[in-house]
Formats: sequence, C-alpha cells, structure tokens
Amino acid sequence: MTGAELSEMIALAQRLAAVDEPAVLSTLFSSDGSTYRRLGSMMVSGPATSIAGGVSGGCLEQYIARNGRELIRQQSAAVLSFGADPDGADDGKPVLGCGGSIEVLIERLTPDHLAFLRQLKCASEADAFTTAACVIDNPAGSPMSAHRLWLSDNPDNRGDPRLARLRQRSIAQERSLHGVLDSSRRALVHYIPPMTRLVIFGAGDDARPLCALARSLGWHVTVVDRRGRLATRWRFPEADQVLATDWTAATAAITFTPMTAVALMTHSLDDDTEILPLLAAKPMTYVGSLGPEHRRRWLLEVLENSTDSGAALVSRLRGPIGLDLGDRSATGIAVSIVSEILAELNGRSGLPLSQPGHEASIAQESQAGVPDV
Repeated sequence: MTGAELSEMIALAQRLAAVDEPAVLSTLFSSDGSTYRRLGSMMVSGPATSIAGGVSGGCLEQYIARNGRELIRQQSAAVLSFGADPDGADDGKPVLGCGGSIEVLIERLTPDHLAFLRQLKCASEADAFTTAACVIDNPAGSPMSAHRLWLSDNPDNRGDPRLARLRQRSIAQERSLHGVLDSSRRALVHYIPPMTRLVIFGAGDDARPLCALARSLGWHVTVVDRRGRLATRWRFPEADQVLATDWTAATAAITFTPMTAVALMTHSLDDDTEILPLLAAKPMTYVGSLGPEHRRRWLLEVLENSTDSGAALVSRLRGPIGLDLGDRSATGIAVSIVSEILAELNGRSGLPLSQPGHEASIAQESQAGVPDV
C-alpha cells in the first residue's frame, strides 16, 4: 500500500466516525497462488461506494464492503474466502480471475484500528523496515477475535516464539507472511519496507515527469540543481524536497539510505563529474546517468583518474539510464528510468513476464498453503 492509499483510508475512517457511521476494515490475510494484491493490503469501507484502499484488483471490493457491513452487525471479526472455481463459489460471490484463492479478514473498524492505520502510514515513511502482526483467534464454539501488535527485536516485546519465528521469516524474505500459530490461532506479519528515495540531479523539463511518476509510487523525491531558476516548487510541486544550491551543499543536505536511487539529469559532463565523487561514500541502491554509452565512458574515465572515492563508483554507474522501451519522450524516458529502478529494488531482470522462466519467480512470491511456524 502506498502512503496515498493509507491517507485516503484514514480520511474515510475519520469521516465515517464523525457521523457515527459503522465502518469495515478489510485485510488481505492469506493467499494461495497468484493474487493481484500483496498480503497485508487493506481497505476501509462504509455505506454505498465509500471505499478507500483495496484487497484485490477491483473485483471484490464492492462485495466485501456490502457483506462486511452485514457481518459486523453480528460479530467484531469474520473471514471471507474467495477462490477461482466458479462452480465452488457461493451464490453471488465473486470469483477471482487471477487463478488464486484468498482470505479476507473483516473487522468492525474501531479507534484502535484508526490508530494502527496512522502508525502504518508513519512506518511506510521511515528509512528502516518495520513489522506488525495481525493475529486471529478462532477457538471452537467461540466467536472469532482479532488483534494487532507491533513487533520488534526488543526481548521484552517478542511475545509468542512462534510469532517471532514468522516475523524472522518475513524479514528474511522482505515480504508479509501468513502462518499458523496453533490449533486456533493464525497470524499475518506485515512487513513494511523502508521508504524508497529518489534523488534527481538536474531540474530540466525532462526531470518533471520523472519526479511526478516516482512520487505517484509513494517514493520520497528530491530535486536539486545549482540553477535557482529551474529548481523551484512551482516547477516541481510533487517533490518532497527541492534544493537550489551548489552540488557540494546539496549532497550534504540530502538523506541517502540503502533504498536511495540517484538519477543524473544535468545534461552537463562537468556537473556530473563534480557530483559523482560526492556520491561515492553515500549509501545507494542505484545510480544512473542520462545520455548515450559514450558519455558514460567519458564519465568513467574521469572517475578512474580522479580520486579513489570516485573510482569506487565505476562499477556501479549505469548509463544509458533506464530500460530500452523505445519511447524518447520525456515521459517515456521517465517510465524507463522508474522501471529499471523498480527492477533493481525488487531483484528482477526487467524482462517481459511472458518470457519462459518468469513463472518460477512469480510462484515464489505466492503464498503456498498456510505453513506452521
């Protein structure tokens, strides 16, 4: 879920609470096979079409919102199951078109849930990963209950060792996981990854669609240029940070993390050769330079002959930047740059999903069954 989605969910929950309108919190709790959304995706819904967030590609939301309101009148928590077999579906229940099956936890939204959503949004904007758990308890003959808690490595906050093991698996795989704790309890561990940061050096017109596209993904975007007439809030309204200063002062003012991507779009060899050594000691996951291959070779020659810190970037600098999508418009280039960064962040090749061999990597992301922990 993006920060924008979480903001919409929080705003809707607040509006419904203000008019004392019952609201439903839905959570994609478990899955088997291919699904559109990732585990832990959430949705807030009220009457009619009052929906924010989502747990599918759009095929389940209205059904869940409508039936969820009926369920919460009778109990505080329940689970709705959806599959791909049209013959096995209940009358009127939607069928998943992606071939998998999922379970959606339905809860009567409370002030505690609203506080959890606010914390989740804060966690999504942090530079370190966070984990939280949603545990459902469904003992025989008793109503289902659900509760949420934040997890950490603090020994005083580890609690159930089985939940701790599920958390460690989630951290190792860098994704949310579902597992069985005991005969009546199951858990979903939310893995909230560190925030992705994009730093764009150069505030020309071609940087504007890149800034807007990256921000639409929920990334923190910084735009910097030594030319104050270009690096302005008016030109980059979506940016989180706009700096109009020299390159040395700019790199000192920017936060760099292992989830930071850097795009050099200065259109100036002199500027790029000044910037790159300043980046050598910074933590980054990606650095690329706009321009053809021979331009990258010129930059590498300068770096190799400059300082040891500059030489450290030689093997990391990408150029031409982006994937080969064939569109040379500013927006098309922005799409290709973001695509390459996404592939790098997710450890993917950037090749078409239809090519042989991709099925295995997709299957690895699917939740196969409900493993014990």
